[in-house]
Amino acid sequence: MKKVIYGLATMSLLGMTSCAQKAAQQQEEAAPAAASNNEIRINCLFKVAPEDIDKIVKLGQELVAASRKDAGVIDYDIYQSQMDPTQLMIFETWKDQASLDVHSNAAHFTRIVPQLAEAAVGEMAIQTFTADGEGDGIRINYLFKVAPDNLVKILGLSKELVEISRRDAGVIDYDIYQSQTDKTQLMIFETWKDQPSLDVHSNAAHFTRIVPQLAEAAVGEMAIQTFKK
Repeated sequence: MKKVIYGLATMSLLGMTSCAQKAAQQQEEAAPAAASNNEIRINCLFKVAPEDIDKIVKLGQELVAASRKDAGVIDYDIYQSQMDPTQLMIFETWKDQASLDVHSNAAHFTRIVPQLAEAAVGEMAIQTFTADGEGDGIRINYLFKVAPDNLVKILGLSKELVEISRRDAGVIDYDIYQSQTDKTQLMIFETWKDQPSLDVHSNAAHFTRIVPQLAEAAVGEMAIQTFKK
């Protein structure tokens, strides 16, 4: 199912505090049932020292496994950049603030999240989303799964897309992330300064050559999430 999410991305910094910052998110799906206006999307991005990667990924996987059992969770995962393995992201969605509040006080959260924050090189960057955003900045997440025997090829194509797209005018951020709980789950994570920049990128030779190959390799349709900054 192809999903489109509209919102305002706001970034703040985290020391030893929670990954859960109050935000409201509206999610609209290309399906008969509309999502609740109370849903909350949070991205926690942080870097770790190379020697700490395995330990922190394992802690993140433990946090994900426990958090996926919490009431009100819609999505919870840990992703690793395939361009910079020291760059990690906790990627989560909750049905409402009440569910997020319970999660933020759960034993697994209060035990593990401070350890992640302590290991972070610099402070965690927290992105939350609201339904009433205005402005020109655009964030797009392409989430898709691939067959295990196609993974190496698709990661190679994705890295090629990222390397070229990072040279496009108007790009702010462009990366390929891989889930650390399901290696076949990938995410292209991109931010553009405005719609004209995105339009040029979408018609560029590298985009029109590579993206159809990614879509063709996807198991099911890509989930496309768009945020207005």
